[in-house]
Amino acid sequence: MKINELDFDVASQTQKCIDWIGNCFDNESGNAKGVVIGISGGKDSLITAKLCSEALGKDRVFGVLLPNKIQSDINDSIEASKILGIKYKEVDISDSYNGLISKIAEISNEALINIAPRIRMTMLYAIAQSMDYRVCGTGNLSERYVGYCTKWGDMAYDFNPIANFTSDEVIAIGDYLGLPHKLTHKTPADGLSGMSDEEKLGFTYEVLNKYIRTGVCEDIEIKEKIDRMHQQALHKLMPIPTYENN
Repeated sequence: MKINELDFDVASQTQKCIDWIGNCFDNESGNAKGVVIGISGGKDSLITAKLCSEALGKDRVFGVLLPNKIQSDINDSIEASKILGIKYKEVDISDSYNGLISKIAEISNEALINIAPRIRMTMLYAIAQSMDYRVCGTGNLSERYVGYCTKWGDMAYDFNPIANFTSDEVIAIGDYLGLPHKLTHKTPADGLSGMSDEEKLGFTYEVLNKYIRTGVCEDIEIKEKIDRMHQQALHKLMPIPTYENN
């Protein structure tokens, strides 16, 4: 099921999202001056940064490129920043990354993969606090639903305009905003595992998005896998449990 088959009014939703961002800052008691966004080279950060630019003005949006020594699509990150007309800087996290993992005797592959996103978020918050800005999240609903995200990594942010849009809906917003097709329709990949998102997940975003929006998945095995991944991801999605000392 494609986006045009769903009840998604891209013009209305885009404007409502832009207005929401503006309201977040109008009502923000901390009087933040702008937003910091990690520009990964993928569609989500590009489209989110564009939404923020429309809401706040591009002068209040600051992009940070965070390669771990080598980033194969770093030129896409640079191009995205230039297309948006935002100020940006590049910070290589490899020294921090290598210094940290050198202190850990044994570490699983999944834990190793998650270290880089957590270092990146530390850097984003350091820059944001220094500028009196807020960190903007860039993860979409499809990723969050199955836990394809890093707790205290890319899931750490002050606000997230696209958190409740599926990947197809985010792409539709990018197209509506006139962003380059080659970036908004770029094959999504985490840049960590060496695989595309769909290769790592074991199913397509089209199937996942249809299931999220309609509850329908014709393949029973895939449905069970999505349900299992969602259940396992709840610790990332739900509020942190705290003991109520009443």
